[in-house]
Amino acid sequence: MKRIRMAPVYVALILVCLLFLFPFYWVLISGLKSVAGLNLEPPSMYPSEQLTIQLTAQTQGRMYSGNGMNWLKLAPSTDLLGGNAGPGAYYLEIDGEKPTQLVSWFADSAVKPKLLKGASLKLADVPVHQVGNGRVGVIAKMVRQNANGFDELLMSVPAASGELGSVNVLKDVTHREIRYFSAHWENFAKAMKGPEASIGGTSTGFALFMRNSLFIACMAVLGQILSSSLVAFGFSRMHFRGREVLFIVLIATLMVPAQVTLIPLFTIYKSVGWIDSFLPLIVPQFTAGAFNVFLIRQFMLGFPKELDESAEIDGATPFRIFRSVIFPNCGPVLIVVGLFTFVAAWQDVMGPLIYLDSPQYRTVSLGLEYFRSPYVDNRPLLMAGALLSMLPVAALFLVAQRYIMSGIATTGLKG
Repeated sequence: MKRIRMAPVYVALILVCLLFLFPFYWVLISGLKSVAGLNLEPPSMYPSEQLTIQLTAQTQGRMYSGNGMNWLKLAPSTDLLGGNAGPGAYYLEIDGEKPTQLVSWFADSAVKPKLLKGASLKLADVPVHQVGNGRVGVIAKMVRQNANGFDELLMSVPAASGELGSVNVLKDVTHREIRYFSAHWENFAKAMKGPEASIGGTSTGFALFMRNSLFIACMAVLGQILSSSLVAFGFSRMHFRGREVLFIVLIATLMVPAQVTLIPLFTIYKSVGWIDSFLPLIVPQFTAGAFNVFLIRQFMLGFPKELDESAEIDGATPFRIFRSVIFPNCGPVLIVVGLFTFVAAWQDVMGPLIYLDSPQYRTVSLGLEYFRSPYVDNRPLLMAGALLSMLPVAALFLVAQRYIMSGIATTGLKG
């Protein structure tokens, strides 16, 4: 009975978990899609593409000129949407020698025959729709408002047809596009080559970006653990005049926006020649962060004073007490600080964007920005790269999650 009563709770927890996992799933399937798959409406919940066919349209005697443009006659019919019952036909606009998606109805008296240079036109990527029990290739659609809503016309041919022969005009029929599963695993290989490679250039490669980010993140973790733990030891285990005031001043720095110090820091780093190097991203990490100091200090306050006193009786110096007694027992909170620092350094965009110029110094976050191009649609590669960039952080969290929970849970709130 208890399990039955708890069933709604378990169902709710599972739904919440799925909700939180959905963004990760969406990035995964987006990285496996093609550009055409990403453009599907409505969006597909799995890597898919629209089923299409190729049609050949013979133009002799079927090309017409009307309204200053060239048109390919599709089907003679009355104007089903406009209500004009006079003789006329539906036409597909031709731009140069290529068909467009624009369809219009013209009366027979408004058009005149006209031939193009070629004998035929190619209608590529004609989408296939399911209409009833059959499949048709939809050359174009027309939608027009009426008194009760909207009317829709489908210009269709049998899906098995290879030529644009007799076109059927279907009004207000139930139809759906046909999609098929199509996973483009090559997107990950292309993403690993780097953003410039997607437009035919030479790139340093996404693997180098990941190595750069890993190096910066690891050095940041090392710097924050060493410096923050030392400062936290002073504020928690040593007594000196003005300790509480200095600690309040340190915590107050959390309220200073990073944008305030951005220009002064850039000026300093430029004056010492650190621009276009990893130094501006690594060296500041060896100065203790206020939040990390607060977290470690609160954890150290939970240790009994007898530990320090016993070490002092044995002749240990304050640094020896820190190195041999306090620091080894701070494992859980140091793992939490290390993880927070790693994630912040791995995901940092502003720092690398300001201080790094050379392609060989790019980080993962900066490399992802370069996949955005006004000339090439690189969204599948961008999503594939984003998924690759999440893997180290996800793996680190899975390995260290039990330490994270214990570190946060055992961090005291003593003053």
